[in-house]
Amino acid sequence: MTVRPASKLTVTCESFHPLARNTLRGFAEISIAEMRLTIRDVAIHQKGASRWAQLPAKPQIKDGALVKDPGSGKIQYTPVMEFDSRAVRDAFSIAVIAAVLERAPEAFALDGEMAP
Repeated sequence: MTVRPASKLTVTCESFHPLARNTLRGFAEISIAEMRLTIRDVAIHQKGASRWAQLPAKPQIKDGALVKDPGSGKIQYTPVMEFDSRAVRDAFSIAVIAAVLERAPEAFALDGEMAP
C-alpha cells in the first residue's frame, strides 16, 4: 500500500486501527521509506468533508496528574514533534490520508458503511 504523491517521499500506511470518537477515525502506523522512519499513532480525523492526519502527541502532566481543560474536562495534549510550516504539515496530511485510504478504504466509514 504505497502512495507516492507529487513529493520526494514515499508515504506508506503499514496499519490502521479504527476508533471513532468525535472527529477521530483511528490511528495509523506510517512509514516514510526514504527517511527509514516509522511514525506510530498518527491520529486520523474527519469533520464533514475535511480529513487530516495529526502527528502523535502526549498528555500534559502536572504534579503527577493529567492536565484537563477546566471547561470541557478533556485531557490536554502537547505535540511530540511538529513541522516548521503549514504547507509541509498539509502536504504530510494529504499524503497520509491517501496512504490510509489505500490501506483501509473503510477508514472513514461510520456504522459499517463504506466511506465516500
